[in-house]
Amino acid sequence: MASCGDTSPGTYQYVIVGAGPAGLQMGYFLKRAGRNYVILEASDVPGSFFLTNPVHRTLISINKRFNPFPEFEYNMRHDWNSLLSHDLELLFTKYSEELFPSADDLVRYAKDFATKLEINIKYNTRVKEISKYKGDEANVNFTITTTEGAVYKSQVLLVATGAVSERIPEEIKGKEYMETYGTHDVNPKKYEGKNVLIIGNGNSAFETANNLAGHASVVHIFGDRKLKYAWETHFVGDLRAVNNTILDMYQLKSLAVYAAMHLQSVEKTPDGKYNVVFRDNVIHWEQKQGYFFLRPAPYDHVICCTGFNYVDLSMFAEDCKPETRAEGKFPKLSNTWESTNIPNMYFIGTSMQSIDRKAASGFIHGFRYNIRTLSNLLNEKYNDVPYPMVPVDMTLDAIAERIIARASIGDSIYQMNDFLIHVIGIPDFEPGKEGDVKAHFYEDLPKPYVLESRRFFKKYKHVLLLRLVYGFEEFEQLSPAMDYVHAPDFENGKCQAFLHPRVAHYKDGEFQRQILLQESFVLRYDIPAVSDQNPMMQQNKLKNFLNGFLNLEPGAHFNDSFFGSKEAFEEKVLPFTEEDKKRVPSLSEFSSCLPYSIDLVPR
Repeated sequence: MASCGDTSPGTYQYVIVGAGPAGLQMGYFLKRAGRNYVILEASDVPGSFFLTNPVHRTLISINKRFNPFPEFEYNMRHDWNSLLSHDLELLFTKYSEELFPSADDLVRYAKDFATKLEINIKYNTRVKEISKYKGDEANVNFTITTTEGAVYKSQVLLVATGAVSERIPEEIKGKEYMETYGTHDVNPKKYEGKNVLIIGNGNSAFETANNLAGHASVVHIFGDRKLKYAWETHFVGDLRAVNNTILDMYQLKSLAVYAAMHLQSVEKTPDGKYNVVFRDNVIHWEQKQGYFFLRPAPYDHVICCTGFNYVDLSMFAEDCKPETRAEGKFPKLSNTWESTNIPNMYFIGTSMQSIDRKAASGFIHGFRYNIRTLSNLLNEKYNDVPYPMVPVDMTLDAIAERIIARASIGDSIYQMNDFLIHVIGIPDFEPGKEGDVKAHFYEDLPKPYVLESRRFFKKYKHVLLLRLVYGFEEFEQLSPAMDYVHAPDFENGKCQAFLHPRVAHYKDGEFQRQILLQESFVLRYDIPAVSDQNPMMQQNKLKNFLNGFLNLEPGAHFNDSFFGSKEAFEEKVLPFTEEDKKRVPSLSEFSSCLPYSIDLVPR
């Protein structure tokens, strides 16, 4: 593709390395803000990673086109591939009808996004070295040299290189005999009647296994730990249901296996097969505990699918190398995605998951919001533009309605649950003078940054933090997520496993208490969860909470019973018969929240 705008070598306030989805997203926000920026892209197209990845060409990011509510933000909660822009034609839902679309469609989408929005990209420009600037030009911190010798300089560097290399365990002896996720032949016919070993724990390993499941004689997946399932952890980078065919086959005894063992060595035999040695930790053996070395029957193929690295240290000069974590897999980042040891260097895109292993930072539908937040923080830090704020009237109705509206339709705090939060700052005011001040509503700030910087606690008498949170971890006897099959206690509202809003109150910087709103099947809190619910329960619950410390309506109490009254609630529950009461299991083992999986003892 042709470069757009002025991309000639020189000095820019912002230089972005990489024109994948993250680079495009940041480029869009910088362009909208009128900043002096350029994106340097090694390929001739944006989003070039997706020309070859995933290798089986099906994305695991959901493309859900039909939803029950009209609000744009609500629908973005379920669109995992679109980038944020003002152009409503640039939605990925217009590019594919598949729930799990093709990577080819994402490449086509990235090209259109870059072209239609005129993002300032210099293509076919590979960065050779990033070093600290040593000249006397003001407000310049980095020198970026390309392989062709062109020199770019910048005040701020944004690294958007995404997955830069396959992650091959160095400790495996004979690793050169392994095929890899990116190099193995994806034609499943090559593996017909073969015994295949796949190394890995995650989606790339199980995606590869799915492709071979109907062709290979034996498929074994060996990883180095217990599996983490996305439906249990709620982290989209963990194993997804769409890739778990092999687990079905394993448990239904169809010559597929998953085991958590450490691969020690691979040796090629004279007949072209592969002998492997695994180390297992046998703590559970009765006779003797220790390390057991397992030597299974030879395999015809050994394929290593152990993920990616997100930092290319060879690109950085010695004086400019960012610190890394997880044995070099991720950059070490501050709570605003800045390198912990190289000031003014930020990492964006999939590497943002370095400080978020709960929400969606590793995917477009998460990091697009991180990048929007970072663009606002950069505007504040480097361009003296205050972080965006919405003033809200100092009334119980106005504050409660704003909180409930954002919890109900907001896409950022939904996708980035319990990481990006909304902050409501309430200045001190004299009784009767509340009309002279406003509540200040700040959206999409990283929770760790808010708590660490304390900037809002220093500025306001009262601070409210709004977040969407899963409650599974608060149950003393933690059950699998899919065990929560009965209704939560609607009237109590304290023990909720699924996603729900929480509002925490801080006064003079000190935590006071928090309130939990009731969960909902459609994840909206501005409409009744069930047809006979008190329609104002959520709002009234919030108003009572707010009035408790703001005293905006002295002595007032608002009906916050789920069904409107104690009597109405009791009418909804048909008491157990005397015979059924005998079948209620003992609850003495639980000292806090009871899991929803408890059932009557069978007759």
